[in-house]
Amino acid sequence: MRRTAVITGAASGLGAALARLLVAEGWRIAVVDLPDGRVGLERSAAGSDALIEPFDVRDAAAWSRLHHRLRECWPRLDLVVNAAGVGATATVGLLPESQWRRVIDTNLIGTALGCETLLPWLREHPGGSRVVNVASIAGLLGLPAMAAYSASKAGVVALSEAIAAECPAGRPGVTIVCPGFFRSGLLDTWHFEGAKEAREAHRRMAATRLDSAALAHRIRRAIDRDERYVIEGFQARCLWRLKRLAPRTATALFRRVYRRLG
Repeated sequence: MRRTAVITGAASGLGAALARLLVAEGWRIAVVDLPDGRVGLERSAAGSDALIEPFDVRDAAAWSRLHHRLRECWPRLDLVVNAAGVGATATVGLLPESQWRRVIDTNLIGTALGCETLLPWLREHPGGSRVVNVASIAGLLGLPAMAAYSASKAGVVALSEAIAAECPAGRPGVTIVCPGFFRSGLLDTWHFEGAKEAREAHRRMAATRLDSAALAHRIRRAIDRDERYVIEGFQARCLWRLKRLAPRTATALFRRVYRRLG
């Protein structure tokens, strides 16, 4: 029986890379992204019988319609990947309310709606099903000028850990992905209030060696190995360890680096 997966944010970046990887392995997939990303969804699902689902992950009714459609044509659900995400950068007090709502609603509420809708079906799986929620190293560290993004991704981490604690016998298993910078299309939809933050983000994006395809393969291994956390990127892993061992030192380091940007 072919394995099945739902992937959000699948028109570009990490979601698209995961979709192409699973298609190559013979999975049946449903790919989700905004309606204006339909062409990207079709490219991600090329050569397969994937279901193209152009809708906003913030739309609870659209999630319900997807659930009913999949129940009619799939005997079971093996995997849900919540990879849809947006970002915004500004110090607290300068970021518009509209951007706070856009980031929190897409990253956290969109992920929560996917889990609320599809988790009961995943729990029915007779073997091993899994939910993969894509957070960020920013959700573990709390970085300056990224309060909205960090808060949304910290919420994704907490949501995922709660699901893991609620699920008996690992049904489904939970993997939380917290990468550092990796090459993707995320900055194309990122809101920057200041020029210095935009320059630094594009500099770091250009300098990183990690790309969406490599991260997709890393996540795929984590699924098979039943890994809870995927902290990818050497700098991301070092900063995460530093925060756990010396939180005040980590905060001082983040503050000093941010001040240098000015």
